[in-house]
Amino acid sequence: MRSTIRRLVIAGWLGGAISGLAAGSAQAAPPPPTPTPTTVPATGVGTTTATLNGTVATGGQPVLWEFLYGKTTLYGRHTAIRQTPTGQGTVFVSTKVGGLTPGTRYHVSLLTVNGGENGAGTPTYPLNIYFGQDQSFVTKRLGALRITSSKLSVRHGTASIPVTCASTQSCRGKLTLTVRIGRRTLVLARKSFTLAAGGKATLKPTLSKTGLILLADAPQQRLPASLNARFSTGQPKFSKRVTLILK
Repeated sequence: MRSTIRRLVIAGWLGGAISGLAAGSAQAAPPPPTPTPTTVPATGVGTTTATLNGTVATGGQPVLWEFLYGKTTLYGRHTAIRQTPTGQGTVFVSTKVGGLTPGTRYHVSLLTVNGGENGAGTPTYPLNIYFGQDQSFVTKRLGALRITSSKLSVRHGTASIPVTCASTQSCRGKLTLTVRIGRRTLVLARKSFTLAAGGKATLKPTLSKTGLILLADAPQQRLPASLNARFSTGQPKFSKRVTLILK
């Protein structure tokens, strides 16, 4: 069933590019050697890019090829259709793709096509589509903001939050300090941040009046709280338990 679906999907993708090849294929002649595709592991895998690789056993004939890729074995995306040169044996092919999701597994298969009619419209041999075996790779995670201490001092109404952008790209977003009182969650402070990749900083959000009152009344003036971060740069949000300490 999966193979049938893949063939139907690919037939739709290739229709515009090789519609001319399909015409006249009913007048069949013996085809040349099968242009066997072999998918090999991707290289240069980053957070949003990767290079897809494979080999094509051409039998000396020009062969159309492209890569199918996506988050499942139904793929859903494909690269541009290209052609191997004439008179070659096994040809190595590769294409760099972008727009991938960080920290995600992708499946890839090399597809080859031969048959149809030549450029002059003369029928040659039946149109055939071949699929290489599925390979998969996982894009790198972006990383996230790290809180280097869970004990946050509060002086003159301002908390000190030491952070590191442990990511392959800049960290940009908003931190929120909250506390749970019964069934209610109260926001104590908010702070926007922007750090370069690998950068360090101490963020200093100002606590609300409610937060200062709760901290002043807490045992030993230590208030358990939660520090939440949301990013606008693609990193996963996170939540960390912290303790506010009045100094």
